[in-house]
Amino acid sequence: MNVRVLVATIAAVLLAGLMPAAAQLEPTPPGWQIERAILLSRHGVRAPTQSNAELDKLTASAWPTWPVAPGFLSPQGDVLMREMGSYYRLLYGGRGLVQADDCPAAGTVAAWTDIDERTRVSGAALLAGMYPRCANLSLRNQANFNVPDPLFHPQPTASCPMDPAATRQAILARTGGSLATLQRDYATPLKMMQTVLCPNDTTATAAAGGTCGEAGKPTTIETDANGRTWFKGPLGLGSTASEAFLMQAAQGMPKDQVAWGRLAGDASLMELLTLHLLDMDLTEKTPAIARQHGSNMLSLIATTLESGYKFPGAQPVGQPVRFGVLVGHETNIYNVASLLDLTWQVPGFLAGQASPGGALAFELFRAGSQRFVRIAYYAQTLDELRHRTRLNYRDPPGMKVVDLPACKAQSQQHACPLERFLEITKAALEPQCLTAGNP
Repeated sequence: MNVRVLVATIAAVLLAGLMPAAAQLEPTPPGWQIERAILLSRHGVRAPTQSNAELDKLTASAWPTWPVAPGFLSPQGDVLMREMGSYYRLLYGGRGLVQADDCPAAGTVAAWTDIDERTRVSGAALLAGMYPRCANLSLRNQANFNVPDPLFHPQPTASCPMDPAATRQAILARTGGSLATLQRDYATPLKMMQTVLCPNDTTATAAAGGTCGEAGKPTTIETDANGRTWFKGPLGLGSTASEAFLMQAAQGMPKDQVAWGRLAGDASLMELLTLHLLDMDLTEKTPAIARQHGSNMLSLIATTLESGYKFPGAQPVGQPVRFGVLVGHETNIYNVASLLDLTWQVPGFLAGQASPGGALAFELFRAGSQRFVRIAYYAQTLDELRHRTRLNYRDPPGMKVVDLPACKAQSQQHACPLERFLEITKAALEPQCLTAGNP
């Protein structure tokens, strides 16, 4: 999406995203039977990935203290992921995919997580929420913690170099060749962020050695040899800070601790989060980047829908995986969303936002002799996150069927024929960036 179009789109949906929660998921069509569901989930609520010592160098006030180390899942995040797991059992048990009142058959319910603490603990919490008294659930991750899992963090290779110069050019091509347009188009949220971080035009920071709010510095694109891309300057700090404020709100921190009490309400938080969504749109959803970073994930999702035996860590004997969840990061969701041109909106969040604990679900149905893939997005609303709302049929999480634009002509009941879905995913992949074999 062109950046100017993104600005207009965000403005149009900002207030719509703050509407009361409502289930927006259509029931299973008559005569259809669900066979498998593969979910790509973001981890739950976490502490900021940077330390307070680092963050304090950029703001006038010291950041609130979290009960866990930087980047770790919080106790609140653990509870919330368990709640999502409980709802998945209710949802998919009610559809007949998994056992609703008993332990599932060994290997039929499984999770594969990234190696970070927040993803591993999120996966464990989600499965524990689904079946708190069952010990036969499959929870696995890459054994080697010294190298990135190529499913969640693909690395440059000879055939897929992830060239920093080419990455930079791909991003600049979407901004008209200059980052100055971003400063202009996002002047309002950038100014609001500066006021929050450094009220009354203060220049002093809570710790020595920084510049309050990165004021006066240009926004720049930074890259490294591992294929990672990020922004520095006001946009980079605005993205980081707004995501931290979201985590504070989802953590249930008192209002005077969320952004130091300097936000008028959730609408102001969402306006600041347009900076983070812009960051993710450019650094993760730019087509060339999404193909490099998301091809492994999308390829795996497609193959595991066909055969549950292809799920990472699945045993080659016994029953195939029926419910499998891949627990990673928002970046993984944005990569896949870009490759398939997907968007969604659950109450309380911006359009296309991958919120804490939210998941893209790829659901395989059989209707007679045909099979169809329906995509949905599940996520707790911001109020459900902050209040630890118990989820059930009366109070469900945000739910939204996600249409696949490339399948519009063949779509039935918002679902794509499996053969067409596989054609679409294959066309979206970058073959040179695929890693041979499963994790």
